[in-house]
Amino acid sequence: MTQHLQFWLEGKEVHRELPDPEETLMSGVTWGHHWAVFTPAYWLSQMWMAALHKGSRAPYVARGTLDEELVFCMLGGFGITAELATSAFEACAAANLISERVVGAASWEETLSRPMNVNGQFIRYRYPRAKATYLASARTYLREKSIDVSSGRAMRDSLLPIPGVGPKTAGWVARNYLDSDDVAILDIHLIRAGLLCDLFNPNQRIERDYFAMEARFIEFCGRLGARPAVLDCLIWDQMRVLGKTAIEVLAARSCVSADKPRSRRSIAA
Repeated sequence: MTQHLQFWLEGKEVHRELPDPEETLMSGVTWGHHWAVFTPAYWLSQMWMAALHKGSRAPYVARGTLDEELVFCMLGGFGITAELATSAFEACAAANLISERVVGAASWEETLSRPMNVNGQFIRYRYPRAKATYLASARTYLREKSIDVSSGRAMRDSLLPIPGVGPKTAGWVARNYLDSDDVAILDIHLIRAGLLCDLFNPNQRIERDYFAMEARFIEFCGRLGARPAVLDCLIWDQMRVLGKTAIEVLAARSCVSADKPRSRRSIAA
């Protein structure tokens, strides 16, 4: 049965339709109810209500130069909030480390070792020495190598040789700098969202399966009629708020799965 969605947008009443919740969107993924958080139907309805469409630009775009974007994305990552990464970036910019392409790790470490002001609280940046080494190497790399900006994927691949830059960080730079849809930023928020709507398999590992998971997310966006760069940002925004709920739902799923009797085939395996 078709789902009917009614909402107000810019003072006008809008009516949209979605497929039956049980209808298959793609292999292993059904549409789900639009009112149920984390389903494909939910994400598409959220895009509609946010007035995001296939022609929309990604909300998060490059800060300016490639140098600036690379530094900002390298300062982010696991265990580092967007707010802390922003504060660290601003400290590095104020110290002219980015504009002068400083290649000395000691200068980066000195700046990153100082407490960062994050919304009025002073927080220390994680692993300043290691990150300083990576940032200094990246400066050298940009001085010596040319970056292919012909496509998001080409740019991503040309950044991967930089120590400390993996597929997620390189894709993040490419997505922001080129507003590209041929790469994805598979951070913890997007991965959790993918697990909750059965887009990703719990047995997949980001270190081993990044590109397969990226291809599946891009296909998912295509089936929804959404730009990967735009849907990625929408999911990231909401999952930061819904993070605790997402973790609880995933934990509950794991418990249910563990309690189910294993099949004869799985026992034999």
